[in-house]
Amino acid sequence: MAQLRVGASTHTGQVRPENEDNLLVSDRVFVVADGMGGHEAGEVASQLAVDRIAELLAGATAPSAPEVVDAIRAANGDIFRAAIANPGQHGMGTTVTAIAVISDPFAGRAEPNIDVNDSSVSPVIPAEPSEALVLANVGDSRTYLFRHGRLRRVTVDHSYVQELVATGHITEDEAREHPRRNIITRALGIEPEVRVDWWTLPLIRGDRFVLCSDGLVDEVADADIAATLTIEADPQVAADRLVEKANQAGGRDNITVVVIDVLEGDDPPDPTQELDLGPVWAEVGTDPTPAGTLELDPDAPASDGAPGDETAEGGTSPDRRRLLVRLAVGFAAAALLVVGLVVFSVWARSGWFIAFDDQDQAVIYQGRPGGVLWIEPTADAVGPERDQFDPDVAEAIDAVATFESFDAAAEFINAGTTTTTTTTTTTTTTTTTTVPEQAATAGGVTTTSGP
Repeated sequence: MAQLRVGASTHTGQVRPENEDNLLVSDRVFVVADGMGGHEAGEVASQLAVDRIAELLAGATAPSAPEVVDAIRAANGDIFRAAIANPGQHGMGTTVTAIAVISDPFAGRAEPNIDVNDSSVSPVIPAEPSEALVLANVGDSRTYLFRHGRLRRVTVDHSYVQELVATGHITEDEAREHPRRNIITRALGIEPEVRVDWWTLPLIRGDRFVLCSDGLVDEVADADIAATLTIEADPQVAADRLVEKANQAGGRDNITVVVIDVLEGDDPPDPTQELDLGPVWAEVGTDPTPAGTLELDPDAPASDGAPGDETAEGGTSPDRRRLLVRLAVGFAAAALLVVGLVVFSVWARSGWFIAFDDQDQAVIYQGRPGGVLWIEPTADAVGPERDQFDPDVAEAIDAVATFESFDAAAEFINAGTTTTTTTTTTTTTTTTTTVPEQAATAGGVTTTSGP
């Protein structure tokens, strides 16, 4: 049987009136649960969690990893049903981080001795079932591993700020002071089913595990936790000292710490080897997106609720919320693009100018001389030929005369044409420019529909 030495400590803190944390310490199972939902709800949820897990696991001689996960799921169901049955406890929930000694899932597997290519060597099969550890986590309570003087966080917080850290919006230090640091995205009791993160680890002699609620990590930096674990060899003294440090730093939340020392086990690995762990999803093949994950918004205002009483319960589902946000952003971008194109088109089509065409006729165009991008000017009217204009007027047209209105351009054409009169003793002949009938109101300008 695994040889462990354990120390545990819990405290209300300096602000909260009640301690909503609960813990479980037995021969083989160790749990920290941080309740939420307020007085007479949070502590009920955390107590239900540790009671149910203790009932299913504490008496077992060698539970398996799936049995540990199932016990946590059973606790989730108990809390969910209790919240429905009691209106005063509606919305209650709890985090859970746990370690249990289990039968090694690889126990009894034949392992080659020395040379795998030597057929004369028989495989070595353990005479007794070996043991391992399973770590499980739901919420933002944490499990750390302290090995070779280095503190590593094994679990991943299911919290709003952790997602901000993971996406680079904020740093770890900023997360500890973020106004929404107590919003969790997964917890027991909020939904009928819960997804549990879990890992298996070998028993390594000299390893020290720390299970804690966020009341510790929100007040004490990881470097200070590591320093305390280095100085205090006794796990009970270390647990008490960490709780004391959290209280000295402000104690804004309940504080619970369990320190577990592994006294017997495999030889520790080389100090240069890194711990490389990933969660094993209890439901293989399911989408690992946490249920109730909130859409990231680092600038969103903090909730008016008390810290620690917030959760992702109710409201729009996370996938639907993401879709709605993306649709809204896409619609806004499309609307801005349409408005921009309309404004640009209006500007490109504003104004009129006069120019001579290939037949030397004066043409009034609407738009910008030469066109703008894909918007070409259009011919609105055709006027007299070049030789019917005063030279100065023809020169101005050659320079592309521009006007603010069609009427101004038409008036310019009519004012610039010449009139010749020939007189004899018997007959007076007057020669004038012919104005097409459909252009009578335009003063010598014929309206056309083509360029």
